[in-house]
Amino acid sequence: IGTEQTTVTGDPGVAFHIDGVYQARSSAGGALFYDLQRVEVLRGPQGTLYGRNATGGSVNLITKAPEDTLGGEAELQLGNYDQQRLRAVFNAPLIDDTLLMRISAQKEDRDGYIENLTPGADDIQDVDGLDLRAQLAYGATDAFDARLIYNYATAKGAGYGRKARGDYPVDSGRLLDIFYDDATPNPTDPWKVYYNDIADRDNKREGATLLLNWYLDSVTIKSITAWQDNKVEYIRDYDLSDVDISNENNLQDSTQYSQELQISSAGTGPLEWIAGLYWLSEESDTDYWLNDKGAGVSTLAPTVEVGLDDPAWFGNASTTDVDAFGAFGQMSYSITDMLKLTGGLRYSKDEKESEILRKGFFSPVLAEDEKEGDWDDVTWKLGADWFFADDSMLYASVSTGFKSGGYLQSRTAEPYEPEEITAWEIGSKNRFFENRLQANISAYYYDYTDMQLTTIRDAQRVTTNAGESEIKGIEIELQARPTSALDIGATFAWTDAEFTEYFDSDPWNPDAGVQDFSGNTLARTPEYTLNLSAAYTWDFDPGSLTASMVYYWSDEVYFTAYNDPRNYQDSYHRTDARLAFNSADSKWYVALAAKNLEDDEIASQIQLASVQLGGVDNIQ
Repeated sequence: IGTEQTTVTGDPGVAFHIDGVYQARSSAGGALFYDLQRVEVLRGPQGTLYGRNATGGSVNLITKAPEDTLGGEAELQLGNYDQQRLRAVFNAPLIDDTLLMRISAQKEDRDGYIENLTPGADDIQDVDGLDLRAQLAYGATDAFDARLIYNYATAKGAGYGRKARGDYPVDSGRLLDIFYDDATPNPTDPWKVYYNDIADRDNKREGATLLLNWYLDSVTIKSITAWQDNKVEYIRDYDLSDVDISNENNLQDSTQYSQELQISSAGTGPLEWIAGLYWLSEESDTDYWLNDKGAGVSTLAPTVEVGLDDPAWFGNASTTDVDAFGAFGQMSYSITDMLKLTGGLRYSKDEKESEILRKGFFSPVLAEDEKEGDWDDVTWKLGADWFFADDSMLYASVSTGFKSGGYLQSRTAEPYEPEEITAWEIGSKNRFFENRLQANISAYYYDYTDMQLTTIRDAQRVTTNAGESEIKGIEIELQARPTSALDIGATFAWTDAEFTEYFDSDPWNPDAGVQDFSGNTLARTPEYTLNLSAAYTWDFDPGSLTASMVYYWSDEVYFTAYNDPRNYQDSYHRTDARLAFNSADSKWYVALAAKNLEDDEIASQIQLASVQLGGVDNIQ
């Protein structure tokens, strides 16, 4: 469960939070994954506490708070492709037991691992990033504390790219194909390309969070106030060749403000409860334009000036305002020491409004348009936990999820409806042999309605709603420590995810008309996955040496709901290994690590060429 609609009018299917703050834009996934207290991963729809657009689950990064000690740490990582990554933390008490400070930073540079053979051009898939987090924590009394967190990040360089698959097309009469005659042949090496020298990325994230907590006799009050600005700016070669055919320009500037208020129980009785209100306001300015240097598609279509170096022959600019509101409550009651029941409700409402300037292929001017929509829903959760032994429990739950509807900026794209999900889950968590073995198992069934899918209609991307789908599966997790020196783990998952009602036309097989895709597998959903890990530690007087290995195997996946064999990744496996020496006083360590020992080529996305426009299949 995820999302295929990544524009500012779409929403993620898995909610992403940093210190409790919902991140509306998917670009926030590049946040600093360093100096963290923990990472909370909640699977399945989160109908109450993390309910905004959390049909697939929620991920919450909890950063390490400032501490009342003076100290710090630093880590340098060197790798192939001239990787250099420096991480550092500095912690200091400014006023003993009252005002504390903590600064975390990361600077990483790495050459691109897709070599661009065009003379003077930058290699693709490089890293040029800076991340900074600064915190102040105040706690003069036991009744109140506050924490201010500032974050800043940049990502520059050539950015990510795709590899053309196969030979460039011959002149078939389709729009893009007539320009490929003079292209340098596509290299057969999957890590080499011929692109124009235009790739550039200039992304920036900046924001602040204020956490306030009041600890009263019987309740705790919490306030989460946040501001976040996400800027995405990149240009890349749209035709994936060294011929001047078409370039893609994407600029997005999104600013969000959010406020959440929570009040929760603070007693030790059988009743635990939490209630809250949530508000978010986001404004996004987006430009998406296709252009060239004057020898490509612009020779066939009228162009307009849009503030770039070259005029555009297709695209749009928009300003989108989103307002979201939520009210939620959840209650748990321990009937006995062994049995606890939980119930919760959430009301969610989203409003979206866009002002759009659009340039069609044949149009000589920019056309104005407006779109708007609002959606609301009530989601809920019921659950029971049975602690039938000191280190064992059984649980069962049923919950619902909701992701609001939306629309794309194109003129002909119809608004799409919200998607909804109802999930049943049962499982058991256990610890045995004085905590030397942890064994968890869960089984689940999801009933999915109106899944939002992105496809192609009339040579344009649109988002539609699939009818019905079902997802069911079993997950088993094992963690064992047979001896004090050996740790082993295993995770196995079986997933059966298919459409039960889905009628649509395949844009890559238009002659077939509307087809029945019921029974097709959901995109990017392997039936089986397996993860194995092992680590062994040898202790010496100077320190300890730990050897570890992680093995991951995944079943085959399709990248679209149409289950086209051209758009498919076969089953694969990947092995990572690490050897680390830690000093006896735990003040320093050195490690040697390697990822993907098999050195296999694994696709994360495959895009087929447009039947109407032409072009070339590409892989990432």
